[in-house]
Amino acid sequence: MASAFPTLTSSSVNPLRNRCINTSFASLNREISTSGVQITEGVGKLPKLVLLFMVGIEAEIYLFGGCITSWKVANGKDLLFVRPDAVFNGQKPISGGIPHCFPQFGPGPMQQVTLNSKSLSTKFIITNTDKKPFSFSSALHTYFRASVTGASVKGLKGCKTLNKDPDPSNPLEGKEKREVIAFPGFVDCVYLDTPNELHLDNGLGDKISIKNTNWTDAVLWNLHLQMESCYQDFVCVENAKIGKVHLEPEQSWVAEQQLSFG
Repeated sequence: MASAFPTLTSSSVNPLRNRCINTSFASLNREISTSGVQITEGVGKLPKLVLLFMVGIEAEIYLFGGCITSWKVANGKDLLFVRPDAVFNGQKPISGGIPHCFPQFGPGPMQQVTLNSKSLSTKFIITNTDKKPFSFSSALHTYFRASVTGASVKGLKGCKTLNKDPDPSNPLEGKEKREVIAFPGFVDCVYLDTPNELHLDNGLGDKISIKNTNWTDAVLWNLHLQMESCYQDFVCVENAKIGKVHLEPEQSWVAEQQLSFG
């Protein structure tokens, strides 16, 4: 099994409309600045990339794991959440933002990130560079800043569910009957064959559209009192590929996510 780990490249694509960057694990020891893109030192002295669209609109991406840790929009809000227990040591995955799972958290395949005035998009690319086939599953474990008591998700009614409450090791199969899904307590539920757009109300006055291409499934996640220090301040709405993807040598798999605000 193998996956592509390209060197860091950066570009401004139509600078009046968006900022685009390709990220992977990288090692940088100097500050670099280009039009709309800056790489500097972040928490734990880890290299961090700041993607700027215009004043007040920006995204931050740690090159370790290609983890997007911040997405600030024009009203000054950061719509992503990083857990207070997140570790920035270059060894453990960063707990928060948009970490990707391939097949676990941490450094992984190439990810392209694009920022514009009202959206943050990712293109996730996995390439088999080995001489034999391999299979994998994957997900974007996205943490949204939220008021958990007011947050809700629409768009999953009718989907097959694998509910890990009350027993995470033995998920209960079911079918989602609710139009609006809240987070009243422990939530860890997989949704299969989901539509390509969900809608999140973060309970803080913000409505976020979550669109995808080729992510066939979704996960709602908040471990409630198991994360007592912060569970009230976020919800996870994840795009996922639960079933296995099979790649022959030299084949690639691409999945995209677009988060839109307002």
